[in-house]
Amino acid sequence: MGYRIIAINREFESAGSEIAQAVATKLGLPYYDKFLIEQAAEQVGIDESLVAATEEKMASRFEYSQAEAAFFYTTEESPLPTGARVAEVQFDLIRKAAEEGPCVIVGRCANFILRDRDDVLDIFIHAGLDYRLERAMSSLNLSKRKALRVLRRTDKSRKSYYFSYTGQNWNDMDLYHLILNPDKLSVEACVDIICNTYQS
Repeated sequence: MGYRIIAINREFESAGSEIAQAVATKLGLPYYDKFLIEQAAEQVGIDESLVAATEEKMASRFEYSQAEAAFFYTTEESPLPTGARVAEVQFDLIRKAAEEGPCVIVGRCANFILRDRDDVLDIFIHAGLDYRLERAMSSLNLSKRKALRVLRRTDKSRKSYYFSYTGQNWNDMDLYHLILNPDKLSVEACVDIICNTYQS
């Protein structure tokens, strides 16, 4: 059986989302990233911006505002913390998307959630620190010092989020078929490699 699903994990500001979108466009596949936030928020009945702001911040809960902190705790209506409920909804959406047909899914433990399938191409996008810092400074309009702090915190948060739901290390290279570095290869080359592997 060939590949049908592409699951992409990525370091912060590694161009991972840009690569994933370009792959989906080039292959003509549905792309799931922000959709998973929107649908999960709708099903759980909370604000979409709260999901987007907190869903991967497992590593730094004490830094949250009161509203953000409440995202992780139980309510009278739910036996699960809201964050865990959102994650479960997203994981169900990932399974449903994979069942419906070929697609590209970014983040949210998709490679682990779909680990029992043999038609998933698992990708990790990594890039050098200077490359990522330059992107973060430009896209977020931050000083180098602040960009470095955001970069490190976001990577730590993604790693903690992944470990919390899978028990595995997010950047364990044994979990992936391909590890690509757009800093060395270019975004376009990474897109071509993924598409060629998917179609092989």
